[in-house]
Amino acid sequence: MDDVADLQAQIVALRLAVEGVWLSVLAGDPNAVGQAERLRDANVASLDQLDAATPQARAAREAVALHTRSLWGSIVWQLQQDPSRV
Repeated sequence: MDDVADLQAQIVALRLAVEGVWLSVLAGDPNAVGQAERLRDANVASLDQLDAATPQARAAREAVALHTRSLWGSIVWQLQQDPSRV
């Protein structure tokens, strides 16, 4: 496996682990979807606090924000699919 493929595999594995942890943490919350949405918004908002003085830094910050929104969007979607929450 080349270095890029290995790094991509590590990132996917880390993302799955993070999603799993948050799904477990939120499992007992009666308003898990709302809580996940608040956490998503807070996480994305905190990224605006990062210094991004150069175009590369701004691009990196925006990329992290995009992936953070995607991660939390996936968590929210999975919580919405849980039949016990409907």
